[in-house]
Amino acid sequence: MTVSDATRFIAVFAVVFGSIACGAKTPTEPDAPAPVYELKTSTFAGTVKTGETVAFPFTVVNPGLISVSITELAPTSTITMGIAMGFWDAAASTCTQQLSTSSATLNVVFDATPSAPGEYCVGIIDVGNVQVSSDFTLKVTYY
Repeated sequence: MTVSDATRFIAVFAVVFGSIACGAKTPTEPDAPAPVYELKTSTFAGTVKTGETVAFPFTVVNPGLISVSITELAPTSTITMGIAMGFWDAAASTCTQQLSTSSATLNVVFDATPSAPGEYCVGIIDVGNVQVSSDFTLKVTYY
């Protein structure tokens, strides 16, 4: 083998080896698993007076179904109340209502689906049926 043959062989070997090395995959970090969002349940309790609305904030991490229900209402558990959901303004401590129903009764679920993560709120509203202050418990499930 002459010097030029050896040089040519080394050049061809380098090109072939280089192309194999560039195409070969090197070990990499495994893909991060997709986050698993757990269903959360918050319970809010209080007292609503005649003509009043009482609201509570909660944080949605992953948009998905939000379900709200009145699980306790006393002294009269058969009255119809309003339920509202909206955006929570922490600076002003206010709930800007986006969705509502004026026909919520004990253990009937009201659902909504937020479009983005963020600060949301739920409220209970006297729609004209509270004659004396009523104690309540709201159950909210969300992601």
